[in-house]
Amino acid sequence: MILLEAGNRILGETVAEKIKNESKEKREPVDVRLCDFDDVMYRVVIDAATRNIMQVSIALPCWPAIKSAGGQDALDTHYKGLSIDPIQGYDITLQIDLDNLPVPAAELTQKLTMLKANLIGGVFYRFFNNLVKGGAALEPFHFDLRSDTKIYILPASDRVTVIFSIDFYDRFDTSIAKVFLQEFVESRRHLGNAPPCNFGLNPPLEMKNWGITEPQGKLGFISFALMKNHVDGAKLDRAVWSLQSFRNYVQYHIKCSKAYFHSRMRARVRNLLKVLNRAKTDQDESAPKKTITGRTFVRK
Repeated sequence: MILLEAGNRILGETVAEKIKNESKEKREPVDVRLCDFDDVMYRVVIDAATRNIMQVSIALPCWPAIKSAGGQDALDTHYKGLSIDPIQGYDITLQIDLDNLPVPAAELTQKLTMLKANLIGGVFYRFFNNLVKGGAALEPFHFDLRSDTKIYILPASDRVTVIFSIDFYDRFDTSIAKVFLQEFVESRRHLGNAPPCNFGLNPPLEMKNWGITEPQGKLGFISFALMKNHVDGAKLDRAVWSLQSFRNYVQYHIKCSKAYFHSRMRARVRNLLKVLNRAKTDQDESAPKKTITGRTFVRK
């Protein structure tokens, strides 16, 4: 399996080009708009009048839900002093003085590249840090990661259960996803230290906290129960990134599977055409035709 890279590469390359050491006169004004997975949009603006000021904005559909559940804490931690009133149509806007960078250029570029990951990750850090510290269990929380994916977080004294309700609009994608997600459950038997994982069409018992007792969508629910040893120390960052990018991870491998199936089908068709071509015989039209009894005749 291939893990997706963290952050948005296009966003990173765009801001890196402007953050690098250049004089104000050489710096060109820009207005770059781009989209990411999860219905997220970005905008990078450098105005012609003030070429030393760069604004990076993000439209994050789940921001109103996660803002008070760790999102605002993540914003204050990673982008302290950079946040301003968001521009119209966006949820968060960061303003950077390119002539007076708050941190080294490489570090600032990495932070801006990871803007979405850091904000959504703040939710998971909130629950996992509380688990490691042994604090009182927080209230269950859920939010819509995207229009077809919901995340439910159920904290307890010894674990945090993260449940994904995933659906796909394409019937073929749903069929591949069922096989793919079932492999997570099967692989758990061979990985002793991995978090317990369950997948099925019916909701887990924990979903009763939200009054969900019937199947939702065509695919179902997959849950991960993370203990303290899964999020302790250096494991925390990896666990947070793996969970928040899980939906994109599944989508990526579904597309890879479909590409593989298509390539195999094309290869199979090419082989069948070769067999058919070899089966053809060269017929001499000038040779006399014979019937089954051995008589010759001429077709008129």
